Amino acid sequence: MAERALPLASPEPDSSAVSTAFGSPLEPVAAAAAAPAPAHDTYVVHVQKDQIYRVPPPENAYLAERYRNARGGGGGAKKQEGPACSPCVARTLGALLAAALLLGAAVAIALVVLRPGVPSFSVDRLTVRNESRPPRADYDFFLTAVNPNKMTALWYRSGSAVLLHKGRTLARGGVGQPADGGEDATDFSMLLRGVPHDGHTPRAVDKALAGSREHLALQLDVEVTVQVHVGALGFGQRRLAVRCEIGAAGLSKDVHISSQNCRSSFVN
Repeated sequence: MAERALPLASPEPDSSAVSTAFGSPLEPVAAAAAAPAPAHDTYVVHVQKDQIYRVPPPENAYLAERYRNARGGGGGAKKQEGPACSPCVARTLGALLAAALLLGAAVAIALVVLRPGVPSFSVDRLTVRNESRPPRADYDFFLTAVNPNKMTALWYRSGSAVLLHKGRTLARGGVGQPADGGEDATDFSMLLRGVPHDGHTPRAVDKALAGSREHLALQLDVEVTVQVHVGALGFGQRRLAVRCEIGAAGLSKDVHISSQNCRSSFVN
């Protein structure tokens, strides 16, 4: 076979030569210049120079999910029951505690108002007045009542009293208003008018009125209305019964009280 000689390379490529760069034939330059340029759309893309585009790390998604669950959100993801329910539990416990405190306060007020402590009584002084028209003896008692309650005040209203000797009535009368307005220690007086007996006065009483210093047993029964007060609030009234067993040395003007025993109780 005969060998064919290749042409020498020229310093400038021929315009009619076909380029075989990258293994693909290209159109001649002159033909490309002569062909009309196809129409193309123009797009302008603005990119901020100081903005960094990157993909967030996977742990960010986990942190975001935990935050949504704690706030009660989370979309379709499963909520975490502990953090989401803790406010509900706190509100429920707070409501139960408030209800328990209110109930305890109501019970305490009911016990204080409906079941107050019974006051104690004592006879401080007894004075006898002999009246001639009609012939009788009047008895002037001076009593002190002590309120044992620290949170309530006892206000004494109207009442009645009777003085007896071995079951026989010697005098009766009303209970006056307290001298100090009815606070903790209350002092009030009672004037009991003697009951005429038309000469049937017990012999021991006659001797005591005549100046005898022999021991004389007397019984003083008092019933008085008491109102319970808590501060400026007044509640229901109750009836108080008082019985005092008194030992007197005669019934002169100023009676010497040798012994006494007073008991009191609410009757309603």
